[in-house]
Amino acid sequence: AMDEVTSKIFMNGTNTIVVHNTCEDSLLAAPIILDLVILAEMFERITYQTDKTDGFEHFFCVLSQLSFLSKAPLTNRDEPVVNALFKQRALLENLFRACIGLPTQNHIGLQYKTKC
Repeated sequence: AMDEVTSKIFMNGTNTIVVHNTCEDSLLAAPIILDLVILAEMFERITYQTDKTDGFEHFFCVLSQLSFLSKAPLTNRDEPVVNALFKQRALLENLFRACIGLPTQNHIGLQYKTKC
């Protein structure tokens, strides 16, 4: 964007100030997009097995996990919308804690991440 301001100065002269502003919002979003791709890839690699399944399965949908990095959370049809940054972050932390065998602390919502 370019702004131009012209004003009168001493002895009927004019003074022009031109300001050139380059908006680089897309550069600021690049790390968030990278994190979205890395998290999506990681969730694709996670498998689980329960008493009701014959073998290991992948998560059904990871929309709510990835919504931590977006403005409006997307969820599965039956999953409640969590529109609080702290709870969304806690969901991610607890999901990764469960992956390495640590007990979860809260807000994991694992019943919505599996097909069963």
